Amino acid sequence: MKRRNFIKTVALGALASPALATQPQDDYKAQGTPHEPEFKIVNGKVFKTPNQDVVLSMCHGCTTKCGIRVRLDNGKIVRCAGNPYHPLANFHHQDYDTPLSVAYANLAQNQELRSTVCSRGASLSKMAESNIRILSPLKRVGKRGEGKWQKISFEQLIKEVVEGGNLFGEGHVDGLRAIFSDELIDKENPEYGSKRNQLLCYYLYDGRSDIVDRFMKKSFGTVNYYSHGGICGGGFRVGGKIAFGTKGFMHAKPDYENAKFNLFWGTAPSNGGNPFQRQAKMLSNARSDNDEYSYAVIDPSVTNAVKFASSKKGRWIPIKSGTDLALCMAIIRWIIENERYAKNYLEQPNLAQAKLSGEIHHSNATHLVIVQKDHPDYGKFARVDGEALVCSKSGKIQSHLINEPAKLFFDDKIDLNGEEVGVKSSMQLLKESAFEKSLKEYSKICGVSQKDIVWLGENFTKNGKKVNASVHGGMMSTQAAMSTYSIFILNTLLGTYGYKGGSIMAQGGIHNYLSGRYELASFEGAKKASGINLSRSGAYYENSSEFKRKVKAGLNPYPATQPWYPLSMPLINEALNSSAFGYPYKAKVFINYMTNVVYNQAGANSSVVNAIKDSKNLPLFIAIDAFMNETNAYSDYIVPDGVNLENWALPNDHWGILTKASTIRYPALKARQDRDKNGELICVEHFFIQVAKELGLAGFGKNGFKDKDGKIYPLNKKEQFYAASLANLAFDGNGVSDITKEDEKLAPIQNALNELKPYLKKDEIKKVAKVLSRGGRFDDMKFAYQDEVIAKPFSTATAASIYYEPLGSHKHSITGEFMSGTPKYMPQTFSDATPIEKIYPAKEWKYKLSTRKSNIQHYYTSIIEKLKAIHPHNYVRIAQDIGEKESIKTGDLVKVVTPNGEQTGVAFVTNGVVNGEISIEHGYGHDEFGARAHYIDGVKSLELSSSKDGINHNKLGLLDPTRNGKFTLGDFYVGTCARQALPAKIYKV
Repeated sequence: MKRRNFIKTVALGALASPALATQPQDDYKAQGTPHEPEFKIVNGKVFKTPNQDVVLSMCHGCTTKCGIRVRLDNGKIVRCAGNPYHPLANFHHQDYDTPLSVAYANLAQNQELRSTVCSRGASLSKMAESNIRILSPLKRVGKRGEGKWQKISFEQLIKEVVEGGNLFGEGHVDGLRAIFSDELIDKENPEYGSKRNQLLCYYLYDGRSDIVDRFMKKSFGTVNYYSHGGICGGGFRVGGKIAFGTKGFMHAKPDYENAKFNLFWGTAPSNGGNPFQRQAKMLSNARSDNDEYSYAVIDPSVTNAVKFASSKKGRWIPIKSGTDLALCMAIIRWIIENERYAKNYLEQPNLAQAKLSGEIHHSNATHLVIVQKDHPDYGKFARVDGEALVCSKSGKIQSHLINEPAKLFFDDKIDLNGEEVGVKSSMQLLKESAFEKSLKEYSKICGVSQKDIVWLGENFTKNGKKVNASVHGGMMSTQAAMSTYSIFILNTLLGTYGYKGGSIMAQGGIHNYLSGRYELASFEGAKKASGINLSRSGAYYENSSEFKRKVKAGLNPYPATQPWYPLSMPLINEALNSSAFGYPYKAKVFINYMTNVVYNQAGANSSVVNAIKDSKNLPLFIAIDAFMNETNAYSDYIVPDGVNLENWALPNDHWGILTKASTIRYPALKARQDRDKNGELICVEHFFIQVAKELGLAGFGKNGFKDKDGKIYPLNKKEQFYAASLANLAFDGNGVSDITKEDEKLAPIQNALNELKPYLKKDEIKKVAKVLSRGGRFDDMKFAYQDEVIAKPFSTATAASIYYEPLGSHKHSITGEFMSGTPKYMPQTFSDATPIEKIYPAKEWKYKLSTRKSNIQHYYTSIIEKLKAIHPHNYVRIAQDIGEKESIKTGDLVKVVTPNGEQTGVAFVTNGVVNGEISIEHGYGHDEFGARAHYIDGVKSLELSSSKDGINHNKLGLLDPTRNGKFTLGDFYVGTCARQALPAKIYKV
């Protein structure tokens, strides 16, 4: 009997009887008294437990934001589980119009309908109940970072951050009003933009950033608005953008349920990745229920994705950290050498021809690239009248829009606009790049045997399109983007995008909540944010005044003062250090909403701290958070905020699911923070609304937004924005049906609905109520597939990249050398291409340090004692060969040293780490979150000593000596934070 069928049988036998819901409670103290059931089922009918409610909402235990089911007893959280309507909480989520009573009753029927959360989601109540929360507006009274504060009124906070002044007895500080100006920052460099760009904001997306977006991008109009991607998984996201030729930062997730082989690289279902718990579920079911399914996990350390019980289905391929690119180029070489690629797919030069040939997508494998170095368009596709050229099967050079396949491999000179020019096809360039080294050479670099390289190639290519190579944030080395590009090319070589069992590209997406009934995405008087951001991302150095001045003076324009990253998102790991360095300019006001770069950025303790602790570097620093984190400890002001179930929240995209899923959150708990003089709750939304009104910014106040008929509505309260957003969400497309009377009785939404009703039209109320009752809006599973194709496949507007023109046609801003448009092996390097091992030789720095994701702990959940009870601290996991060489045993105290840091922790010697390597789990070793006391109005705050437990591996991060030692190590191509493959030593203490 298969595992799932066995569990179904047991579940039906054990849970089908309604009598179980009325059995007397066990009072055996050794095990504790169990809670009353969520619901009682009598004669098939569902009844609420007295004084209890069940809320369907959004989790924020990590950035996946799953749908959760929260059980409340007289307003206090009793238990968190999964939302039965949500695709991230279920194997197969229940249909949206299924009545609540039926959906809840179904939870007891079988394993397939069981709805779950991970350990973080199950422990959310402790965040709200924490006694180390910040509840009042705070202003520093000592030096930055001293931990001395005074409580102030919200009104004083708003006045001081807007108007500035001699706020701390240290001299005048400009407030927000002073920099809300169209005057240029630097007339010698007009491309930097206006003084409005001297407002810098970091944010962590928790479903509440839409009002922050509105303020930053369109009302104030600054380009310096940064999410956490640069220190999280930004390198792999830019690699996805390169691989798929899109403007956005794409993923390629497995369709587990129908796949035959999956390759996990820099990600480990059941241990990390996004969506975390859904991947764990899907992998577990695939390996137990699908006899044809198998997978491999490529990682320096073994993870929960590969366990002994699954050894027949899953293999761990140990790899030296930072050598992913070498292994992938080896696999690509093997595939090309053995002609195991999808020839029919790759030969199609355009979408129309691809469809005629039975494909649903196409690549640029046949497109011809100018390779003649003295040509002005070197690295670009050869074009005539704007159309890329290919060589047809008959040998003619023609537009790629021909109605026939084209040659994959081409290397010759062609007549291009009357000139003989050397060109090669994209596939030819990829082949040459992969063939630069032999399998033996690649094997020596990465530590994976030639036999295993062949095994990976064979297994990946023997299952048609029912395969996927998946990658995530574990790829964050100095070659993160190029490594990711190469891994996604494995999918491109087989044409798996959009096929059942292949690669899920365009996730189901979300329903439109920013337009429709109400226009929230735009408004009259909006400022257009323009200029160069502090991280110099999304812009080419060659367009800068600096470059032009050097050229005019007859100088070599390379290197730039600091690297530019034209392909990247705004880089959170670059902005503060760049501001302190004064290049391209300095920020004057920094607002930090929930992010924690000092803790989460590798090497930040040696760089970012110096950038923010001196008020001369950064005149005004405002933090918004419910807790004191390592970054906010250096702020001038702290705005208190709510946590999870105290807040409203709106949808964000979920990767790896096939249907539209729009998760929302509404206040289910009473918020604890202070209120202003008018009784309004102090929180992130209220702060930005009041600052905007004080500055007279467009998009806030009496002229907030319009409805579809042009009527103007005010935006004075967050509820006005959320009411309009949820109405848009409810009416998008065909809209949702009205909530039923039966569902109204079971859904505890009345208080939240009452907050919105004054701002909703009569016909909107019952539809918004339906969305609240479900914790969002979710399309049914029947919309997932169309025969053998995923219903929402990869966008067909762009070709998958075998060659990426914007990369291959531009020079690196530091080296002045053209970059490679196809994946190309390169060792771990500093920003000027100097190999790290040249500065820190392996003879001295014998070991490599990498990091791993915890399946339990997130840096923001470290205050939850329940999680610490499961896993109190992290270990310094070291390979057995290191233990033998250094005479280290499990349990010994050891000191790990890198060129820029050292940390002491407890050793765990294991054969689950590749030889010569050290691996440390993320989420431990805090200096704040209660780890030290602060003084508020002279009173010592409570401490939480367990926050200190373990070590923070990011204190071992590297600085880049080729950048004045002021910046942390980053990706050579795209600048994202590099935290893997660091040179290290280890000593027994």
